[in-house]
Amino acid sequence: MIRPLPDAPARILKAGVLCYLASRHASGPHVTPVVFATHASRLWVTTARGSVKARTWRRDPRVGGFVPAGDRGVVFTGRVVTYDLLEPESWPRSVLHAPSLTRAATAFTTKNARFFAGYAVDAYRVPLAWMPPGRVFAAIELERIALLRGGDVARTWGTFGRAVASSTTFARSRSRRDPLEGVPPKVRDRIGAAGNAVLGIEAPRRPPVALPCSWSRDHGSLTAVLPSSVLALAGPPVEAPVSLTIDHASQWRARAMTGVLVQGTGRVHEIGKLRSGARSAARLAEDAELDPATCAVVSIRPRRIVWWAGWDSGTVRGT
Repeated sequence: MIRPLPDAPARILKAGVLCYLASRHASGPHVTPVVFATHASRLWVTTARGSVKARTWRRDPRVGGFVPAGDRGVVFTGRVVTYDLLEPESWPRSVLHAPSLTRAATAFTTKNARFFAGYAVDAYRVPLAWMPPGRVFAAIELERIALLRGGDVARTWGTFGRAVASSTTFARSRSRRDPLEGVPPKVRDRIGAAGNAVLGIEAPRRPPVALPCSWSRDHGSLTAVLPSSVLALAGPPVEAPVSLTIDHASQWRARAMTGVLVQGTGRVHEIGKLRSGARSAARLAEDAELDPATCAVVSIRPRRIVWWAGWDSGTVRGT
């Protein structure tokens, strides 16, 4: 565990509003935005007791995450420790850490006061799973931290991946089928066809990693573009389980949040290593206002798509 938190990441975590938290899932990394707080060099979050995250943490406590704050960000990996009044196994550690838990809960409530005010405004519509009795409090013990500045890796604490394995060919899909087909039109319209997103990626024997990227959907294809140095933090093979989280977030009202989580398989194309298709891949980087010489494109084959719009959500099979 990294303790105490270095000053630069600590400042970003203090300024950040949402954490894109990644956990392992059979269909690909499960990455969704959550509110959070930091206390005692840990990152604290809460989730519904029956959520995918909570169920996954019981099987594998290794997680990754990304916290943006303007043109800076923190990428991290770590382990989750849960505190649940309805889980007898967590009671001894809850009693042992009671004073710290109280201070962490206070920090969490204070940092996210506007979000809880939004709950109060929408109280008559909030599902029970979103209310305190249905929640699990969790601490993430940070084991690796990467500081991002201006879209590139500025510094790391702990050992991340060091290289990107790449396909040598790239070709855009010729299909005219929308890769987000099945997602309600109101959600697709809200997120658009390109912009900023978070790429979740898993490499063998490593925790999942969440990384900022640019994304686009066009001609039946779904792609993510990001600097190779940032992608190298995950140390991915040519093909890996991936996810793409595209959201239109609200800083204080859960019912105003809209987004999709696309899970599936990703194929990595480092543009400088391509023998064919380099021009098409470079065009994607240029559209994202990135330098093709230092970027990689990840083409995504969806297996499962989860969408949400406020309290409503659904799942569709990938195309």
